[in-house]
Amino acid sequence: MVDTRSGKSTTPYTKAQEEQAATVLKERREKEAKKELIKQANKLALLEEQAAKRKKLEEEMERLKKEDEEKLKAVDEEEIEEEEEKEEEPLLRRGAGERGEFSGTKNEESWMEKKIFEWVANLSLGEEEEAMLYVPPEEKEVVIREWEAEKDPLRR
Repeated sequence: MVDTRSGKSTTPYTKAQEEQAATVLKERREKEAKKELIKQANKLALLEEQAAKRKKLEEEMERLKKEDEEKLKAVDEEEIEEEEEKEEEPLLRRGAGERGEFSGTKNEESWMEKKIFEWVANLSLGEEEEAMLYVPPEEKEVVIREWEAEKDPLRR
C-alpha cells in the first residue's frame, strides 16, 4: 500500500493488471481506428456517389442545352422563312396594283383583302375571343358577365 499526500492509500497495479490494462487500451484504440476507417470509407463512398450523380446531372444539362439550341435554331429558321415570305408578299401586291385596274373592283378587292387578313389573324384567337368579334361593342359587357356566370363549359 502506498499513502498519498491527501492521506488516502492506494495499491499499485501488479504486472498482470498492468498488462491487462494495456491490452484493454490497445483493443479500444484498435476499435476506434476501425471505426474511423469505416467512417472514412463511408465518406469516400458518399463522395464517389455524389461525383457520379454530379456527372450524370452535368451530362443531362448538356443534353438539355443541345436540345434547346436545336429548338432555338429551328425557331430562328422558321422566323427567317416567314420574313422571306413577308418580303415576297408586298412585291406581289405592288405588281397587281401597278396594273391599273380602274373598273371599280379595286375598292372591293382591298375590302376583301382586309377581311381575309382579319379572318386569318383571328384564326389564332380562342373561341371566346372569336365570338367576341361578332358581338357589338355595346353588348360586350353583358355577354362577358353572362359567360362568367355560366359554370358549364359546354353551355358557355
